[in-house]
Amino acid sequence: MIPQYRQQPPKPPDEEFSSQMVIPSSIELFSFYRLTLAQCAKLSRGARLVELSRVFAKYLDQYAQQVLLFYVSERSSGQTPSKTPPLEDTILVLNTADYCFNTCTQLEEKIKGRIDESVNGSIDLQSQADAFMGIASATVRALVRRVEVDVEPTWREMRNTGWSKMESVGDQSSWVGEMLRRIKSRCEEILGMLHKQQYARAFCDNLVDMIANAFIVNIFQCKPISEVGAEQMLLDSYVLKKGFEELLTINASNTTPPAGYIKRVNRTMSRIDPILKTLQVRPSPPEALVQAYLIHIADKSDTNFRKFLDLKGLRKQDQSHLMDLFQAHRASPRNESLPQSSALLALLAAGGGAATNHSAAAAAAAAGPTIASGIGSLSSSAATLSTSNLPARFDPSVFGNAIMNAARDGVDRFGTPNLGGSTPLPQTPSGAMSPPTSQAQQQHASRSSFEIPAAAMGTTNLNENLRNIGKFFKRDLGGFGGRFGRQVEDGGAG
Repeated sequence: MIPQYRQQPPKPPDEEFSSQMVIPSSIELFSFYRLTLAQCAKLSRGARLVELSRVFAKYLDQYAQQVLLFYVSERSSGQTPSKTPPLEDTILVLNTADYCFNTCTQLEEKIKGRIDESVNGSIDLQSQADAFMGIASATVRALVRRVEVDVEPTWREMRNTGWSKMESVGDQSSWVGEMLRRIKSRCEEILGMLHKQQYARAFCDNLVDMIANAFIVNIFQCKPISEVGAEQMLLDSYVLKKGFEELLTINASNTTPPAGYIKRVNRTMSRIDPILKTLQVRPSPPEALVQAYLIHIADKSDTNFRKFLDLKGLRKQDQSHLMDLFQAHRASPRNESLPQSSALLALLAAGGGAATNHSAAAAAAAAGPTIASGIGSLSSSAATLSTSNLPARFDPSVFGNAIMNAARDGVDRFGTPNLGGSTPLPQTPSGAMSPPTSQAQQQHASRSSFEIPAAAMGTTNLNENLRNIGKFFKRDLGGFGGRFGRQVEDGGAG
């Protein structure tokens, strides 16, 4: 069945796209499971049902990896070696991953309801549900990647601006207005296709993270930057922040964004401030610049401080005295607790000053909860799945591979809002609607993982890492008031 599903288009050619539609093969798979379970339960309520649950788990893993993840990877066409998936396909995969997550929970409960009490604890499909949540997180980041591609020309305009020659701070820079126009245009399209508020919030949070990271990266590509130039950048970042506050409700007029989202935007964009506030300080008197660095950047790194001096455009011969002062002040008792290197500037160590979008992801990842939290915040290895970890210049040939490699490499920390749904999904072969959100009782996240024998170690690693991604994605989703899993009498898993 799995190879056949992989060959099918996500949407039947004769059907119109709906923002609530799921891929028909997922409904067919769970319908087959429902019938198989009913027949097997008539013959055995013990070990045979346990074996059946393991078969179910095996092919659910394969469906997540070989079908859904395949749909959001690049696929060759007649004229080109690869192409990015259409936006509608990405939305369908997101809806289907959400549906499969919920239906896995239903299926597990159905099996437990039919099996003997003595072997009830052997039934666990939570790891398969988490793998589908990992697919959902990957599709959200694929959506953010589309915006990243759209705004790349505006970053180029920012880098080409003469930041060292500005004499006064004016209105917002021209690239800021163009960036907001592009972002809002794309967000109107994408958010209009996300029928669950939880995923809309996830998309917006990841998008703001991506822009904040890219802003930091591009600051270090704009050297030299004068004090006035830094002040102009600070104004530009404020304009972007105010624009981002409206993204979540861009398609809902006269609607106030949630306070939690506003707080999230402010916290994320504030990561830019310490860099620009340090750049605003003049090198004379030199003690003022040194103290500003120790307060805002707050580390003891000679390399980082020197790169700040380079960013300000100071000549090498003028840096010696500042370096001596820096080494003297950092040795004072009040600076003893400072880290050797600021997590905020981890991208400098990664990129050697030639910042890239990859470095931005590494910076945000290394910073951890001090400069990034919630959806889109990553630990060191989690940066591999960040959309800003993809190349600065868009190359469709690596788009799908980036997602696949991210799942294979695994994560430490992942974030986003909450999912769920209580209405059973209609058992129709196509045109089905993804379950709406509900307030059903939250499932316990502490259930043990169920290992599935894999044909190859690579498959095992991919499935396991998808589960890890899903767990962290689900954990932060839970902070937005939704609930996971569904308690239903019938439908879905049957």
